[in-house]
Amino acid sequence: MRMPTLKIEKFIYMADGLFLYEKENSYVVMDQNDNVLKELKTSTSCARYILKTLQSRRAAEREAIEEINKSKV
Repeated sequence: MRMPTLKIEKFIYMADGLFLYEKENSYVVMDQNDNVLKELKTSTSCARYILKTLQSRRAAEREAIEEINKSKV
């Protein structure tokens, strides 16, 4: 059984490995492996999703760095 392909019309932007594309009547956030992470009706909602995802990544990176620094002391 074949998976249906997405009909992507337009690339909008990329932020740290997350890509925003415009489809026929919605917007899609995909990762670098072409996995669909979110499909929403507005680009603003997708931008908010990307922003929150990046913020959580940065917070996790900060916590990991703090743990590494604590273990060195």
